[in-house]
Amino acid sequence: MIMKSSYPFVYDLFMKNKAAPFYTNHVLNALTNTVFLDVPKNAIDLESLDICTVLDVPDYIQVNVGALGPNISMKIVRQNKGFLVNLLRFTTAEAYLTHQLSKRSRKKLRAKKRKLEEDHDISYKFYYGDITQIQYDYLFSEFYSLLKKRFHQKKVYNKNLFSWKKYYELVYPMILDKKASLFVIYDGNSPITITINFHLKDTVFSYIETYDTNYSNYNLGDVSMLKHLEWCLNNGIQNFDLSMGETKFKIKWCNHHYDFKYHIFYNLKSLKSRIKLGFMLLKLKLKQYLRDKNILGKLFRYDKFLYKRRGHKLNGHQWKKHN
Repeated sequence: MIMKSSYPFVYDLFMKNKAAPFYTNHVLNALTNTVFLDVPKNAIDLESLDICTVLDVPDYIQVNVGALGPNISMKIVRQNKGFLVNLLRFTTAEAYLTHQLSKRSRKKLRAKKRKLEEDHDISYKFYYGDITQIQYDYLFSEFYSLLKKRFHQKKVYNKNLFSWKKYYELVYPMILDKKASLFVIYDGNSPITITINFHLKDTVFSYIETYDTNYSNYNLGDVSMLKHLEWCLNNGIQNFDLSMGETKFKIKWCNHHYDFKYHIFYNLKSLKSRIKLGFMLLKLKLKQYLRDKNILGKLFRYDKFLYKRRGHKLNGHQWKKHN
C-alpha cells in the first residue's frame, strides 16, 4: 500500500467507511460501545515512512494502532474542540429539550416554530434511502446558491463551495444506501434549510447546513435541530455529531464536548523525520494554545481573513452538475 502524507480520519470513516492503514482490529464508538468499522490488516511499507499525520481523530472514537515496528513511533496532539448530542439516556426530543435548554429557551423555540408555520407553508423532509435524481439535482443546486449567499453575507470563506462537484457525486449513492441523508425545510416547494448528514451505525455526523437568510428571524437552526432530534430518536440514533468549532449554537445544544486529536507517525531513525516532527509539534501546539486563549477563532478568524484575500474568487465561481 502506498503511504500518503496525511489521512482525514472523519472523512474516511463517515464518507468512505475506511480507516488509515495504521489501525487494526476495529474502530469503536466509546460512548455506546458500537463497532463502527472492522479494519482489515493492511500491508504497508513502514520502513520507508518519513512522517504521516492522521487528521482530526475524535477522542470518543477508539482506534487500535497495529504493530509499527522498532523504527516507527507516534505522537498525539490535541487540536480543536468537538461537540455532539448524546441521546443515549433520552427517549423523546422533549426530554432532551427539558434537560438541555432553559424554560425560556424552550418557550422561545416553540414560539418561533409556531410563527414560522403560521406565516409560511412549511414542511419537513428527510431524504434517506430514497430520492429521485431530479429531486437531488434541484436540491444540490439550491443548496449551493443558499450556502454561497449566506457566506457572502457573513463575509466568511467557505472552502466547501469549491468542492461542490465532489459532494454532488458522493452523496447521491450514499443516500440510496442509507449512509447519508439530506434534511430539508420547505416553504411551499422552495427549500429554506438544507443539511447534509452522514450516517454510520448509531451516529449521524452533521456535515454542512445552510438556510435562506430571508428567514433569519425564525431561528431556523434551532427548528432544524429540533427536527433532527425527533428523527434521530425515532430511528435509533444515539449520537448527533456537530463536529468541530465552538459556537454559541453548539454550546447551547450539545451535551457532550470532546477533543479532536492528530496522530502523527514518524521514523525514529530518520533525522529528517524528527526535524519535521519538531516543527509540526511546535506549530500545532501554538495553534491550540491560541485557540485555548480565545485568540485564534475569536479575536482572529482565519475564515474571515481568507474571505478578504480570496472572496473575489467566490464571486465568479459557479456550480452546475455538469461542471
